[in-house]
Formats: sequence, structure tokens, C-alpha cells
Amino acid sequence: MLDAKLLEWKQGNSSPSCSQSSSEASSSSDRPFSHPVHSKCKEIVSRITENPDIKTIHRGRIEKPLHVPEPTEIDLSCGENPSFSSFYLYPGSFSIILCVDNCETSTGHGRNKKLFVTELQKHGVEFEIRKLHVGDFLWVARENCSNPRELVLDFIIERKRVDDLAKSIKDGRFKEQKFRMKNCDLKHPIYLVENHSSIKHCGLPESTLEQAIVNTQIIDGFFVKRTQGIRESVTYLSVMTKLIKNKYQNQTLVSAPKEAMQKKKCSSYSFMTFKEFNCSSVKNKTLTVKEMFAKQLLQFFGLSVDRAAAIVSHFETPTKLFEAYEKCRTEEEKIQMVSCIKFGASKKNIG
Repeated sequence: MLDAKLLEWKQGNSSPSCSQSSSEASSSSDRPFSHPVHSKCKEIVSRITENPDIKTIHRGRIEKPLHVPEPTEIDLSCGENPSFSSFYLYPGSFSIILCVDNCETSTGHGRNKKLFVTELQKHGVEFEIRKLHVGDFLWVARENCSNPRELVLDFIIERKRVDDLAKSIKDGRFKEQKFRMKNCDLKHPIYLVENHSSIKHCGLPESTLEQAIVNTQIIDGFFVKRTQGIRESVTYLSVMTKLIKNKYQNQTLVSAPKEAMQKKKCSSYSFMTFKEFNCSSVKNKTLTVKEMFAKQLLQFFGLSVDRAAAIVSHFETPTKLFEAYEKCRTEEEKIQMVSCIKFGASKKNIG
């Protein structure tokens, strides 16, 4: 039975119609594939290869080496500001200038204003009078060309006569000015206390003024310079100008954005431009939540600028501080959470 079925199947497959189909298939396989899509593809390939204006893309190894930018082309924005373009000031291509806030020469007693400018000229100090939004004196490296660029160097001075110091302690300006000096991202803030010999006649106890001066130096990390009057103050500015010139005039200086300076991501010879520095230091600008929180912390008695800055570096807003408190299980943990934060150059505990 099985043999009969196999024989019948063989006879059916060897029929003329099947043989014809097989021969057609064989002959069609010998002809080129003539589908319309295939023809269109051939036409497109032909056009591309014959047109010299059309360039093909080659996969695999790149024949030409990649261009590595020179050091002067490197953007030192540290990823914070993509639009920032750095520049270099090379030794011999810039001058160091003392910038004097216009309030130091346009307010107060007329005789003192004249004397201040005269003394600076007498000492041969190269200076300019400008509007500074923070501090009374600072130094810039200015490019020697017709359209100069300027970098703000790392020293800034706040000058206070003793009587003005007493007034600023009474009305709260003293803490605010120190906070703004610390927040301007220059590494060496200096407090110049003038007419120190008249400290007994300022409307505040001598001990209060002395304590404020000592706290500024020990707790807030300022360098404090005491002078007896304008002439001695100008002599100090003259000496500082010479020291700063010796420090920077043979160095290559590079510009950096404020964001990078705040995060300590730049070298010791990286500086903000004067324009960015002065614009970011405007007194009445809109404060961020972090800055407002720091100013609020400064209202607590005994809380220094450095301590407030350390707290807001860990907890940028009051909400984040309260959330951290809620995660603590005991009162002791809450106290330790803040008291163990390090502050200042010495990295001591807040306590």
C-alpha cells in the first residue's frame, strides 16, 4: 500500500506542467533580478557615484588625526557656564592697578578727600577711582592694549574709621558688610581700622569695639590692619600694591567664572573679570534663598560669618535644615548634626 502511494507521488511530480515550471524557475534564476525597486536603487547609486559634489561617509578608522586645542583655546568654565570663554594675561602683557571706591574720595570731609588722593600720588601708586559694590580697595590686572580686559586679584580691603565702625555695629551694617566681603569669593579679605587711637570716644564701650575687631580677625578670618590716620593707611596701600605686583607680575593669569571660583575648581592664578565681580556684588540685587538664609543666621548672637557660611554650605535652605532635624531620633543627634560642622580655615567644629 505504501509502495503504491510513493509511486503515485513520483509520477505526479514528474508531470509536464511541473517540468515546465521547473525550467522557468531555472531560466529566471539565470536572469538579473528585475524588480522595479531594484532598478530605482541602481539609478540612485549611479547618480551618487557620478556626482563629484556629493561626498560619501566612510565608516571605520579616521584617516586624519583629531585636532587637540592649544592651552589658550581651552575653556576653563568648569562646565558651569557653557557660554563663558576664558582668556590669558601673560607676564609683561598687563599692569596691576589699585582701584579705589569713589566713596573714599567723594564723601566725608573735603580736606580728607584731597589728602587721600594727594598721598596716593605722592607714593607713586597707580590707581583709579571707580564705583565698587563691595569693599573700598582692590587690585586688578589690566591688559596693556586699547580695549583692555581686567581680572580682579585676590585681595580686597574694607576701610573703617573707628567712629564709623561704632555706628555700623549699632545699625547692623558691620555684620552685613563682613558677610558680603566673605561672599565675594576673593581669598584675602582685609579690614583696615583707621584712627585707632580715638577708640575711647566713639559712643560704644572700648571693650565692645575691641571685641568686634578681634572677632573679625579670629572668628571671621579677616586680616586686620590698624592705622593711626590717612597717611599711615595710604602707606599701607602703597606697600600692599608693591607686594601684589611682586606676587603676580611674573605669572600667567587666567579668567574663570564666579561659579567655578565658588566651587574651588580653579588654580590659584584664576580670577574673575572685574565686570562679573562688580555685577555679582551689587548690594540690592535679588538674593537667593541660600543668601537670605545666611543673612538670617547672622542675626543670632555669636554666630560669625564663617559659621553661617559653613551651615548654609550643608543646608542651603531652612527647609533642608528642618528636614534633616526631623530625621534625627534624639535631641542629642540634632545638636551634634550642626555642632560637628567644620568652619573657617582651621576647620574647627562650630560647637
